Amino acid sequence: RMFTEYRQSRVEIKDFPKDVVVMFLEGLYCGDIDLEQSHFREINKISHAFKVRWMSEKCTAAFTRFCESCSQDFRDMALLFDEAVYSETTLKCGHLMEILITTFSRIENVSELFVEQYLRENGTVITPANVEHLLGMCHGGYIPVLRAVKDHIQMEEGVTATVHAVFSSTEVVQCLVNDSQLYDDMMDLLFKRFDHLNEKDLELVKTLNKALRHQDGASSSTCDVTVSVPRYTAIQNLFHDWKLFKDIPDEGIVIALLEVPGISTFMVIEYAYMFCNDTRRRQILENLPSIC
Repeated sequence: RMFTEYRQSRVEIKDFPKDVVVMFLEGLYCGDIDLEQSHFREINKISHAFKVRWMSEKCTAAFTRFCESCSQDFRDMALLFDEAVYSETTLKCGHLMEILITTFSRIENVSELFVEQYLRENGTVITPANVEHLLGMCHGGYIPVLRAVKDHIQMEEGVTATVHAVFSSTEVVQCLVNDSQLYDDMMDLLFKRFDHLNEKDLELVKTLNKALRHQDGASSSTCDVTVSVPRYTAIQNLFHDWKLFKDIPDEGIVIALLEVPGISTFMVIEYAYMFCNDTRRRQILENLPSIC
């Protein structure tokens, strides 16, 4: 159209390398183009810039081939994921990401091979949208993801946008609740960073708490399912079933809590701050010194 409709005899292209422009023009001349991964991004970009539909379709076909022939090496997989991210964010084309997720989700143990490591290396910079893409290829295998999140919390000394993005998935939360040891480890980390938690972070902790209580209720009514109950469950049940304490003096409440196996004074204090209203928290904290 530039040459026929607009009668342009000369077009100056400054935004692309010379070799890419040459490949682009040769492709326009012969109606075909040989795409390799090394120059894929620039050819895909220039075909979108000049709205050459058939060349964009060639890029899609080439990307599909790259994904299907990709080795299960983390670096190779990361390059393809980053390419799909670039296409989605810069070119506003999400179909390459769809192709990648569909292809990678067929790889056995993709959570361990790729997703876990990618989160470890990019946890501080990855966007919530891309976290969602990573979770989309895990087909339920979220334990490696949770391991990466736990280490991320420990390394960053708090709850980041990446952590919130991961736990926005109800399937991931349920996976965490189903693993009692991992749940306890995660809650330990969150409680130890209590002073650094903002309102949104506290809502996340409450979400994990509610999911656990729901799991406990479901498991107690299901005779053929055995669930290993995390140690925080005992505290939660005692606090939320206030009827247990209606005839017990304030000091007796704290004694009852500390008699639960595995529960320490430190855990009672943390839980009081995290989940109790002002009245109940004051009752607990005022009576703690008398029994320590």
